[in-house]
Amino acid sequence: MFFKPFGIIIHLHTRSIELRYFYCKLMEVIMRNIFIILIISLSFIKIVNSENVTMKYGGDWVNTTVIQNGDFMSMAGSFVGTNVMQMGNEEIRTNFTCTGLFQTAPAPMLMGSCNMKQAGTQDFWVLNWNCTVSGTGKENCKGNAIGGTGKFKNVSGSMEWTDIAGFGEGKGTFNLN
Repeated sequence: MFFKPFGIIIHLHTRSIELRYFYCKLMEVIMRNIFIILIISLSFIKIVNSENVTMKYGGDWVNTTVIQNGDFMSMAGSFVGTNVMQMGNEEIRTNFTCTGLFQTAPAPMLMGSCNMKQAGTQDFWVLNWNCTVSGTGKENCKGNAIGGTGKFKNVSGSMEWTDIAGFGEGKGTFNLN
């Protein structure tokens, strides 16, 4: 009789350890599932906030510095113009100023960054871009929205367009976060 209560106590203690272990494993699984659901939800929210856009623009190179010899040309300057972007039912007009670099072979490049300021406001977003250099006057371009101010704070997105001598059309996604 003396040992029986100790046996019950030891049995209850062992059972308690097993229950604690089970509880810890259960909480681990629950926390992992909550974390996975949270990540999936945040990804879905980002996708939902992403809007398809179309755009048209036109502009001209100004304040350029040109180095040329034979078939080689290198130019740095500003590209200034206007862009109209359609995002859902909203039309966003921006006046832009870009820094740009253009160079022919042997190391061809056409690239730059633009301050895309919404007309009538102080809000702007930044577009970083680069284009092919085929020498035909028709170039394929890609760019990324990399933040801004006001309405465009934390904006992100990517766009593709075709440029023909300073005028172009394209499409992409735009995320107003």
